[in-house]
Order: sequence, then structure tokens, then C-alpha cells
Amino acid sequence: MADWKSYLLPGLFLLQAGINLMFYGFPAVMFSVVIPEGLYGKLAWALPFLMLGYFALGILALYYLSAANVRRGKLLGLLYFGAGALGSAVVLSESLHEMPLLPATFALWLALSLLGMLLLFRGIGVSWKLSLVAMTLLGISALVSASTAQWVVEDYYAHVHIGEIPENATVIVAYPENVSPPNGTG
Repeated sequence: MADWKSYLLPGLFLLQAGINLMFYGFPAVMFSVVIPEGLYGKLAWALPFLMLGYFALGILALYYLSAANVRRGKLLGLLYFGAGALGSAVVLSESLHEMPLLPATFALWLALSLLGMLLLFRGIGVSWKLSLVAMTLLGISALVSASTAQWVVEDYYAHVHIGEIPENATVIVAYPENVSPPNGTG
């Protein structure tokens, strides 16, 4: 049986994928806050691709950590956990108090990201079997986050269309407008 420490890092990726699936891709909210307001109108369409890229960093980090190129895996893992820590810290500093669960979830994401960075610096090995499961769940998480990000973007552009610019894309429409779906039917 492998050393129990080899399960720690893939376990962190699994926890983050599970949290993301449980809360329907909330990192889309995290990255919609990170994009500067002045650029958001021009870059909002790229938010789903940012989500796919973010989780691709995690998948590739686990792949390289469980393969022969550990150095590349550490770099990609640091980018993944660093982006998660930065985004969580920004959301927490914005003091969102819509519901107490949201700041608690972002605080947990921040703590897991910081712990992941610490484990990467310590050079802990990974279990390839658990890494495979984590990579699969991260891939599913990427798809959930990208679709949630598309909803956040549509919400933003609906506000722009009716003439009111929200502070960020997480504002829910108070009086919903009929907006055609992204595929153009409706």
C-alpha cells in the first residue's frame, strides 16, 4: 500500500472538485470578480474559457505530478492553487454577505488552495490512482463551471441590453427580462 501522504494532494483536488460540483461551479463568480470592471464588458465572453483553463491547470498538474515530469506538475499546481487562492481572497475582501454560506465556501477554497501550495513546496508525491479519479472530477467540474460562467455572462449582457450596468456579473436581475438563450433559439 502506498504511503498515506501520497493521497493528500490528490485529495485536495478532489475536495475542490466536490465543492465546485456541490455549489454548481461557483469559481465563475470568483473569476468574474477578479476581472477589472473596465475590462469586464470586453472580456466577459471569455469567462467560460477561463474556467476551462483554470481546471485544465489542475488536471495537467495532477497528470505531470503522477508522471515523470514532477517539476512541470509543481509549476502547474502552483498556478492552479495560486489562482484559486487569489480569486478567493478577492471575493472575501469584497465582503459578499448575500448568504453566510458563500463567504464560508470561499474561505474553505482559500484554505485548501494555500494547503495545496504548501504541499507542492514540500514535494509530496501523489497516488496515480487517486489522481486519475481527481482528474476526472476536475474535468466534470470544468464543464459545470464553464456552463455556470456562461449564465453569469448572459446575466451581465442582459443588464447591458436593458441599460443598467451591474457592479459585477454576479448581480441577479431584480425584474427578469426575456432574453433568448445562448444558442439563438427562442
